[in-house]
Amino acid sequence: MNKLIIRDVEKLWNKYEGLLSYLKSDNITKLLDMHGQRIAECSYSQKTSEVFCGIGGILEYSLELAKTAKVISTTLNYNLNPKNILKIALLSEIGRIGTPACDRFVMSNSDWHKEKLGQYYDWNESCEKYNIYHMTIFYLQSFGIGLTWEETQTILLLEGMSSDSSRFYGEYKSQLCLLMQVSKELVIKKQKEIINGTHCVPF
Repeated sequence: MNKLIIRDVEKLWNKYEGLLSYLKSDNITKLLDMHGQRIAECSYSQKTSEVFCGIGGILEYSLELAKTAKVISTTLNYNLNPKNILKIALLSEIGRIGTPACDRFVMSNSDWHKEKLGQYYDWNESCEKYNIYHMTIFYLQSFGIGLTWEETQTILLLEGMSSDSSRFYGEYKSQLCLLMQVSKELVIKKQKEIINGTHCVPF
């Protein structure tokens, strides 16, 4: 599957922005005003064989995460504030856009890589290397978007427990953290199955 998915980015953005407006945060509005186009255009990954590749990839992933987390939270009767779920689901991946000065990905100029490998994006060599979730927290902090310790821990642990920075937080996971980790795993698994043509569960 080497064809790049063409998404209705305007539709995704309107839904994304509308859900974030539920948080009633002027600081989130300022973040979107400054970096909204970058968020909307950013791909989640480099290759079509990877999840949520292409323009609007972060938007689609974030909305799927929010939807999945809501379903699980409701099903398991979690007593969680839906605003906390929305904040994590919709903002946790914004670090993927790059630094304030440079985009993390640039469109590949190689037709061979696109046609043979489905690789449409290259790492931007001008962009400083960084941890995605640390950059997310940097953006939120820069715009005065407050995070509780539970929310901070949840964002950090979305990277997975195998990372060096996550091992310190593994002994205690909040309900929010567990919910978002499981939701992310399901969203990624579902997308991989869709890419491979094996997904058959309507969830």
